[in-house]
Amino acid sequence: MNLALWSSFGLVLCGFYLTRPPLGAQDQRGPAVATVEIDVDRVEGQISPVLYGQFDEFMFEGVKRGLTAELIRDRSFDEAPNAIGLPRYWEREPDDRNDDPGLHFHWDDAVYYSMRHEFMTERTEHSLRVDLAEDDGQRRGIRQGGISIRQGLPYHGYLWIRTDGFKARIHVALEADRTGGETYSSAEINDVFGDWKKYDFTLTPSKSDALAKIVILFSGKGRLWVDQVSMLPGDAVDGVRSDVFQKIKALRPAFIRWPGGNVAQDYHWMWGIGPRDQRLTWTNLSWGNEPEPSDFGTDEFVRLCRNVSAEPSITVNVEGRGATPTEAAAWVEYANGPASSRQGAMRATNGNSNAFKVKYWEVGNEIWGDWVRGHSDANTYAQNFERYAAAMSGVDPSIQLIAVGDNNMDWNRTVLRLAGPHIDYLAIHHYYGVREMMGDPLNLMAHPLFYERFYKQVGGLIRDLVPGRTIKLAINEWNTSSPLPRQHSMESALYAARLMNVFERSDIVAMSAVSDMVNGWSGGMVQASRDNLFVTPTYLVNELYNRHLGAQRITARVSSPTFDTTREGKGVPYLDVVVSRTADGKHIFIKAVNTDPQRALRTSVHIVGAQLSSSAIMETINADSMTSANSFATPNAVSLRQKTIKIGPNFLVDFPQHSVSVITLNVLSQLLFDAVPQSLIPIEGNDTFTGVAAR
Repeated sequence: MNLALWSSFGLVLCGFYLTRPPLGAQDQRGPAVATVEIDVDRVEGQISPVLYGQFDEFMFEGVKRGLTAELIRDRSFDEAPNAIGLPRYWEREPDDRNDDPGLHFHWDDAVYYSMRHEFMTERTEHSLRVDLAEDDGQRRGIRQGGISIRQGLPYHGYLWIRTDGFKARIHVALEADRTGGETYSSAEINDVFGDWKKYDFTLTPSKSDALAKIVILFSGKGRLWVDQVSMLPGDAVDGVRSDVFQKIKALRPAFIRWPGGNVAQDYHWMWGIGPRDQRLTWTNLSWGNEPEPSDFGTDEFVRLCRNVSAEPSITVNVEGRGATPTEAAAWVEYANGPASSRQGAMRATNGNSNAFKVKYWEVGNEIWGDWVRGHSDANTYAQNFERYAAAMSGVDPSIQLIAVGDNNMDWNRTVLRLAGPHIDYLAIHHYYGVREMMGDPLNLMAHPLFYERFYKQVGGLIRDLVPGRTIKLAINEWNTSSPLPRQHSMESALYAARLMNVFERSDIVAMSAVSDMVNGWSGGMVQASRDNLFVTPTYLVNELYNRHLGAQRITARVSSPTFDTTREGKGVPYLDVVVSRTADGKHIFIKAVNTDPQRALRTSVHIVGAQLSSSAIMETINADSMTSANSFATPNAVSLRQKTIKIGPNFLVDFPQHSVSVITLNVLSQLLFDAVPQSLIPIEGNDTFTGVAAR
């Protein structure tokens, strides 16, 4: 059949998609037909080894309770109190049924554990003052519920206490969260007296409970202050949740971007260094004015990156909330300076004598947006970039600088013209959702191809305005922006895979990161509650693609049925394919996205230029329907499966409807490498299997 016939057939299929009426019986006859021709000897370009990274931001529970393992909320008692003086999350123990004249609380802003004030413009420190009028053996104290615990796992905790002229006894326990509930584990702390001291405890529960409580009971008569309560599970990885850590590590991120995002324009790096218990709680102006503990700072971030073999990518604050070039340069010195430098010495004092050697530094975030502090026009930003770049590079000339770009070419033109000679990467962010679809979900399936054209335009602009300088793109925030559960559906996985195919076909995109890595908003790829987690379909695509990241893109020509859209163009291929191979030439990866919501694509694959093994591994992400979505209740509605297929120089493969597939071919003979730049025709492929293949 010719392509014209398939094109008209594709128009009929548009009516089937998602919310549209079902197809007629004539469209249920079986798979459609496509072809893929692969010329192994023709190398079109190199694929960036840092193409797939991640991005995490201080955004609701993107860091606290999502990424970090700390189980105590408001451990510094800094959130506003209720009528009896207890801040949010804390309650009186055993309960509020009866008056107890022997116990009173006060939210104290005059007495608190020693804080580091030299870096603070905000003063938010408090402690909880406890007044005990009786020592009659009655149960008196505070509790915090909603704590998930596991049987047999030790939980290591501590609290800082100061007393005023009396000795106290403290009982700490994990219990069932009900009045008179079962005790799972307890510890006694005796001889509590004097100025601020840290008192440690370990609790190993006898049972698991997703909604347990920690209780802190006080015995004695007099006054004491409590501050900086902490409890971490014994399996935490340098303060990071072990379950979340394993999911991040499986993604193999080449880099992780932090602390934002919009928050970068609110954040001062000095808040997050030094002894953990001497850091302030700051107000997150970008996201709901949430109080944000500073437990996770530069040292913890770099440690996480090194633990998952990722490069840290730090976004500095540009003119937001009082930020200056001097502050940005000091951050570079703290991270990269020798221990003999002023900030390097501070890093060494904090336990890291060796420099962090942070390579990637992003100068501001979305400065073009009026929602960020430091918002400006392109001309002002370019001038500020030059000031910040000079200060930062003056500390470490080896760093690579990422400038704020935009989907607006006028902004890019101004920034490149004025600051281009000092830019290494231009950051551009993409979001596309229900509003942009305008009632036609096919627009979502086609939109990545718009970016493919856009990247070429930006590349041309760079060549014209900054000749002789290599500037790459960092698409370090991208995602769909649909409401739940659609955000976590098979539809989002298809969009993600097609866009990532575009990244691999691009000669200018060198870095990319989904927004966000953990929680933060509905796009967070790892959705972590207090006692559970699930990964989104977009996570599955990221894991699959990065596990099969080739070094060289090779020629692939695709013929596929097409569809028309209301705003993204006509004749859009259902099948999107990109083909790459490893640097040693031993493996070839065929990445195929089939965006057809109803039909499998029976695809004839023709390969020249290589002798292949007779079998291949095919891994496929798919679900029952386009609307199938992962959730805590249905964590595997969209899943990955694996199977072995028979192949040869010519073979047939079925890419199932609405699916993402990667086929790994093993090469038996050594290939000849002949780089021949050539543009690719966008193509897509799909299938319904899941599993893991060797890289």
